[in-house]
Amino acid sequence: MVMRTRWIRWMALALAVCVWLSPFPFSWGATSLDADLPQPTIPPSAWSNLNQDWKDLQRLAQNTVPPSKESSQTHAPTHKSSQPPAQVPQGPLVGVGDTGEAARWLNEALAVLGYLPAVFSPAAQTSTRQVRLALAASAEHQTLVPIPGSFQLLYHAPSSWVALWSADEDTPITEGAVMAFEAQHHLGVDGIAGPDVIHALAQALAGNETAEKAPYSYILVTTSLPETLELWVNGQLVLKSLCNTGIAQSPTPYGTYGVYVQYTSQEMKGKDPDGTPYDDPGVPWVSYFYKGCAVHGFLRAKYGFPQSLGCVELPYAAAKTVFSYTHIGTLVTVTASPLSA
Repeated sequence: MVMRTRWIRWMALALAVCVWLSPFPFSWGATSLDADLPQPTIPPSAWSNLNQDWKDLQRLAQNTVPPSKESSQTHAPTHKSSQPPAQVPQGPLVGVGDTGEAARWLNEALAVLGYLPAVFSPAAQTSTRQVRLALAASAEHQTLVPIPGSFQLLYHAPSSWVALWSADEDTPITEGAVMAFEAQHHLGVDGIAGPDVIHALAQALAGNETAEKAPYSYILVTTSLPETLELWVNGQLVLKSLCNTGIAQSPTPYGTYGVYVQYTSQEMKGKDPDGTPYDDPGVPWVSYFYKGCAVHGFLRAKYGFPQSLGCVELPYAAAKTVFSYTHIGTLVTVTASPLSA
């Protein structure tokens, strides 16, 4: 019994010495594999998912009730952080589907700056400079009060595009204009007029800025057979081509979306619906408009029926022409039946 007690004491002493001599704390069963992990990559198919997540976070930040002082004091850290916590921008937020004064103010601001394919005329006789300053002041005060007046669209075709417009609503036409403004001002392209965008709009209005001159383009994809793509520029049909949309297992989404990123050439990788991997290098004239779906060139034996994994495929010559007229914010409508007649 005495020998067993001594043996236990010696073992405990040896363990204590090991712990004391060790320069690192023990971590039972814990290992770090960070150095062996590959660097994260974001495939094109996830870009718009991230974009939508950011939109949701922005809306959530605007609708969240800030904690009370008692709550923030209870959970305050006991030590000062080396970096201050990130501040969530506060202020108006206008997105697709919003209606009312804020949406109309946004349309007026974008029209005055030249980003909308519409002309705004104030009801009262006032100079363009006064209109700009009034809209800018409203933005700086975060009231977004529009000026009485009227709009006139610059183009009256195709009907599918005209049907999108509403002066008192943030429509896809408004969203595309916001995206173009964001791109020109090096802001994150999401089509939402949040605090940063509205502040930039106010500065542009006060500073007499105007949009870069470019033809107004619109892309209409019809999935009724044979599938076609129409390119409209300044209200005129300039190209009509056979195209391919997504197969049943990976369809091209219906709706209207703004182009959010472009590449003259891109390597596309992924897996077919049956799990077979594919790797297509040098895909030309790429314009992404919805998640991983893009309008681009692709060599096929025939065109005019579903063959892609969600993208809109065009013959090379047609794709190059479409790309030359397309910019960030260009709208792409995908519909099941022709609407342009």
